[in-house]
Amino acid sequence: MTEEQLEKAIQTHARRRKTFMQNGLSESNAWDLAEKMFERDKDGLDDRRVCFECKHLKGRECHGIKDRFGKPTTQMRFILQRCPLFKLKGKPLTDEERNQIDASNQHQERDE
Repeated sequence: MTEEQLEKAIQTHARRRKTFMQNGLSESNAWDLAEKMFERDKDGLDDRRVCFECKHLKGRECHGIKDRFGKPTTQMRFILQRCPLFKLKGKPLTDEERNQIDASNQHQERDE
């Protein structure tokens, strides 16, 4: 991991911890969850997500999964899980950005 990648990982970890604590998770549990997510992101083999990463989460409710009356549901927001309706928040990557990431990963593999 380069210094730049490490710095970005540290910033992401801190941002996640802060968000989790602002939304009711204790400091130690926020740290643990941010660590699990760091490990998940580092090796790329774990496809689980938390609700905070999903565009369907509005406040404390999931607007992707509805109850039998068609109303939004309350989900386990702090649990790494697999959801068939998961949609990543944020702007999707362009083809050019995807190609740059792929090229960077290939270059990094050759260097290791």
